[in-house]
Amino acid sequence: MLWYKAWLETRSRFLIALTSITATCAYYVFHGDKNTLPITGIEWYNGVLHSGHSVLVLLWIVAVILLAMGGLLREKALGASLFTLALPVSRTRLILVRITMAFVQAVALVIVPWIAMYSVDAVFGKVHSVPQAIFRIVLLLGGGLIFFALAILVSSVVEGEYTAPVVCFGLIALVSVALADRPLRAYNPWIFMTGGEYLQRQTMLLAGPIPWSHAAANLGVAGALLLLAIWFIQKRDLT
Repeated sequence: MLWYKAWLETRSRFLIALTSITATCAYYVFHGDKNTLPITGIEWYNGVLHSGHSVLVLLWIVAVILLAMGGLLREKALGASLFTLALPVSRTRLILVRITMAFVQAVALVIVPWIAMYSVDAVFGKVHSVPQAIFRIVLLLGGGLIFFALAILVSSVVEGEYTAPVVCFGLIALVSVALADRPLRAYNPWIFMTGGEYLQRQTMLLAGPIPWSHAAANLGVAGALLLLAIWFIQKRDLT
């Protein structure tokens, strides 16, 4: 029942986001590939996919923030939290189900648009490297889950259907700007997601092995933020 409840609460936002992001990214790649010449070099198509990935990063962050909004604190503001709290389950399980559902949806919002972009490029451009696509997916999720966890945390602390998203967007902008210059640039989740630190400008391909250790460190930060969100929900008066 909890899983079905979590799905019902987010399905409209998720399906709208999935459809719009997939269509936008696929069209972006199609538009970049359709007017090329037979002599166009492979680096152009690589660049189109890289730009499409950057568009996906921006749209994904917006969608994930909106998907993460809700939960017990929003229900309290709407006066519906008493029904949920009356269910024979703990608050921890309630928020874990919500986090897991949002996480699965966030992953789908990365993989499905990338499949669409790759397919469009295979038909209208030149087939891209599968390892490069996997590289970019790992970067997006490896950095983006920090923003995902931050959105969950904000929605667990800030009441208000519109206040929480505004606060979250503000915090993400603040983090991205504060970590924009070297040497802090290496810790910027946004830059990590786009792959700018690994991009070879001549070929428009990502160089080097996938930075698993960096992605793992980002996941550690995301995990700490999620634990903090769970702690806040456990301590809040939601009646």
